[in-house]
Amino acid sequence: MSQSSTLLIGRDVHKETMAVAYVAPEPGAEVTSLGTIGTRQCASDQRVRKRPSKATHLLFVSDAGPCGSWLSRDRTTKGYDCWVVAPALRPNKAGDRVTTDRRDAMRLARLARSGALTVV
Repeated sequence: MSQSSTLLIGRDVHKETMAVAYVAPEPGAEVTSLGTIGTRQCASDQRVRKRPSKATHLLFVSDAGPCGSWLSRDRTTKGYDCWVVAPALRPNKAGDRVTTDRRDAMRLARLARSGALTVV
């Protein structure tokens, strides 16, 4: 499998913490959870600095909400692409009611790769 220059990063943002996961756009690429980090700008910048070794183009995906809006604006002003998705427009499987921060971040990255998200 060839190395892609794009990396899709899913973020589930709350007031104090943010769960982060990433996936390459190739079919069959595994979604990897990076864990939970703080929402301060320095924590997010430190995590992003580690990613360019994997890819030159980063695409951030997060749910629309009051906690993550400033993070998306910050990433956009720094030259990254950011998608904000309405949670109600996210496709869900029937019976998939258990949600955790890690699962939501991984699901956002996976859905961004498949093109099933509606960007607000």
